Amino acid sequence: MNKPLRRACLLLLAQAVLLASVACGAPTPPATPTPVRTAAATQPAPATAVPRPTPAPTLAATPADPFSLISQERLFATLEGLTSIRANQGWRSSATRGEAEALDDMAARLAAMPGLQRLGLGVERQSFHIPLSLELWQARLELTVGGRSIEVPASGLRGSRDDLTLALAFDSDGTLNDSAPNPLTGEGPALAVRSLDELRRLAPSGAQGRVLLVDYAGVDRMVVPTDQAASFATALLAARPAAIVLVTHFSNRPGESHGTFVGEGSIFGSVKTQAAPPLVYTRLEDLAPASITHWEDLARIQQARVTLDADLFSPATSGNLVARIPGADPSRAVILGAHIDSPNSPGAMDDGGGAAVLLEVARVLGEAQVRPPVDLYLAWFGSEEAGLYGSAHFAATHPELLDRTLAMLEVDCLTRPLDGISAQLSLDTWSYGWLGDGRLAWPNYLSQVAGRYGVAAKAENLYGIDSDNSSFAGLGVPNADLSYMDPRMEELGLHYAGHLHDPYDTVDLARDVAVPFEQMVRIALAAALQTGKDAPDLRVAPAPGHRAVFVGSHTEAVHMSPAALLQLGMLLTWEGYDVDTVPYGRPVTAADLEGADLVVALPVVDYPYAAAGPAPYDEAWQPEEVAALESYVAGGGLLVLTNSAHRLKYMNVALDANEDWSDANALAGRFGITYQSDVLPGASARAEGASPLLDGVAELKLIEGNGVPFRLEQGQVLARVAGQPAAAL
Repeated sequence: MNKPLRRACLLLLAQAVLLASVACGAPTPPATPTPVRTAAATQPAPATAVPRPTPAPTLAATPADPFSLISQERLFATLEGLTSIRANQGWRSSATRGEAEALDDMAARLAAMPGLQRLGLGVERQSFHIPLSLELWQARLELTVGGRSIEVPASGLRGSRDDLTLALAFDSDGTLNDSAPNPLTGEGPALAVRSLDELRRLAPSGAQGRVLLVDYAGVDRMVVPTDQAASFATALLAARPAAIVLVTHFSNRPGESHGTFVGEGSIFGSVKTQAAPPLVYTRLEDLAPASITHWEDLARIQQARVTLDADLFSPATSGNLVARIPGADPSRAVILGAHIDSPNSPGAMDDGGGAAVLLEVARVLGEAQVRPPVDLYLAWFGSEEAGLYGSAHFAATHPELLDRTLAMLEVDCLTRPLDGISAQLSLDTWSYGWLGDGRLAWPNYLSQVAGRYGVAAKAENLYGIDSDNSSFAGLGVPNADLSYMDPRMEELGLHYAGHLHDPYDTVDLARDVAVPFEQMVRIALAAALQTGKDAPDLRVAPAPGHRAVFVGSHTEAVHMSPAALLQLGMLLTWEGYDVDTVPYGRPVTAADLEGADLVVALPVVDYPYAAAGPAPYDEAWQPEEVAALESYVAGGGLLVLTNSAHRLKYMNVALDANEDWSDANALAGRFGITYQSDVLPGASARAEGASPLLDGVAELKLIEGNGVPFRLEQGQVLARVAGQPAAAL
C-alpha cells in the first residue's frame, strides 16, 4: 500500500472498517483522474441541473471599463432592499421565508439586467435541508404610557441551531412542524430590571405576572461572564413573568453591551426550561414613539403586552442561487461567493454587504459588456449562519466545476469596528502550513492584483474554519475570505467588536464604512477579470494523480463530508488526490467509482427526528448501490466503511443520536460486518497486530462515545477499545 493512501486511511477515525481485495491492496492509479459527471439534484428538494459550459455569445460593442461603473449608491440600494425583508420577523434567518425571499430578490435583480442576458447569463437554484429552523410569524410589543397604548418594533428570539429540546422552548406552542397560527400572549404591569441583584430584591412573587423589561447588558455573555449571564437568565425565567422583553441600546465603546447575539445565540438558547413566557427583544432607540429615550424612562411604562407566534421546523428547507457568466475560456472558472442569510438581525454587513458586492460585480460586467476571461460563477449561499450548509451543498454537487476552478473568493464580511480599532481589508485562508507549506498563493496574488487598482488588502493565514470558502478547502480549491477586520477584533470577539449578529447591523451603520465596502467590489471584480487572464499558479498542493471518492448518497449531514472534514480533505489533496463526493440524494453507481484509488462510504444519517412523528423520508442503501460497491471491491478497490453513533458537526462535535446507524448493515453485511447497538467507550483505540496501515501507530484517536460496535466474521482487527474492535481490515 502506498504511503499517501496509508496516511489517508489513518485519518478516517470516525469508527471505520477497511475492506479491500484479497491482496489488501489498491488498484494501480490511472494515468489521469477519471472525469466525474456533474452531480444531479439532492433529495427530497431537487435542484436544477447544472448545464455543461456553453460557448459565450459574441459581443459586438467595445467594452467599457467596469471599474468606473461601480456605484456606492447602487450598493446601498441593494442593502436597503435586503434589510427590509421580513424585518422583525426573523429577517433573512437561515432556512426561513425571509431567506427564500432574499434569494428571489437577487434572482429578480439579475433577470432585470439586459446586459447580463447578452453575456449569456445562466441561473441555477438549489434546494437542500438543514436540521432545525425557527420561523417567526409575529412579534409584537404594545406599551401603555400615560394611559396611551403604543406599538413599538420588537423581534422574537431564535434558540439552538442543533439541540431539538432547547430549540423547542422558542416555539410558541412547543410542537414541532406545526405551522398553524398559535400566538402566545403575555400581558401585565411593566417592571424594569437591570440586574440579578435587582430581581432578587423583589418580593418572592414580585415579578410574577409582570412583563419584565430587562437590560440585555445583564445577560450579554460578551460583556459579563457566561455563568453570570446564565444565572440571571435562569432567575428571570423562574420568576414566572407574563413576558420578558430584552432591551438593547447602541454603544460603540469597548466593554459596553450593544446587543450581540440577542436575536440568535443568546444565553436564553442554552437555558433549559419546560415552558418559556413570550420572549422578545427591542432596541431602546425604537421606543422613541413612546417618548422613551433613556433606561430611566422605562419606569413610566404602566402596562405592556407581548405577542409571539413562532414555529420550529425539522428538517427545514434552505437554498442557493448560482449565476454563471460565460467566460472566453469555459474550461476554467472563478467562483465568487457570499451568504444571503442573516442571524435574526438586519444583516446589512453580515452578509448583506457580500451579497450586494456580488450583485454589483454582475451589474457592472453587464453594463460594460465585458466578458470575463474564464467562466465566472456568482453564488449566494443559504444557511451559512447555521453552519456553512449552502456552500457545503454547492461544493458536493459541483465536482466538475470544482475540477476546473482556478480559485474561490468569499466576501464575508464588512464590519463597523468599535472605537479605537482601525480595521483593514483582509484575505484569509487555511493554508497547508500544518503539512509543511504555508504559502498563501491565492491571497497573495489577489492582494497584488488589488494593489493595481489602488486597494490594499493583507493576506492572512487562518488555521480554522472561516466562512463559506472553507467548504472548498478540503476539495482542493484555492480559496480565501475577504473581510474588513483587525486582529484586535478577534481578541474582543469578532462579532462583538464589529457589530455583527446584533440589531445595529444596519444600513446606517454600514454607511460608516462605505469606502472599504466599495473597495470590496473592486477586489471581487479584479478576481473575476484578472485571475483567468494572468493565469497564476495558485495551487499549493500537487496536481492530482490519484482519486478519492466519498459516497454521501445517504449522508444528509454535510458536516460529515470532505466539505467540513477539512484536514482529511486537505491531507488527501496534499498527497495528490482529486477528492470527489457523490452528493446526498444521488445513488452511487459503478461509473462514479471508476478509476478511484480510495472509496469512503459515509455513515447513513438523515435529519428527521423520531420525536417529530412519522418521518417524511428515511435513508437506506439500495441493492443497486450495494452491488456497485461490491463490484468495486471485487475489482481490487479499497473501500472504507464508516459509521457514527451521532450526527456530527464541524470539528467533530457530536450532536443528536444517529437513529440510522443500523442502516449501514445493508452494505456492511455484504462484507461480513454487523454493526451493533451501544457505543464504544473512550476517545482512543489501541492498535494491535501487524499491517502496513499501522506502521508507527500506537493508538487511534476517536470521537469520544461515537464509535459504533461491530462484529467481524473474518479479517484482521487493527485496533480495539475495551476489548472491542474499533477498526478492522
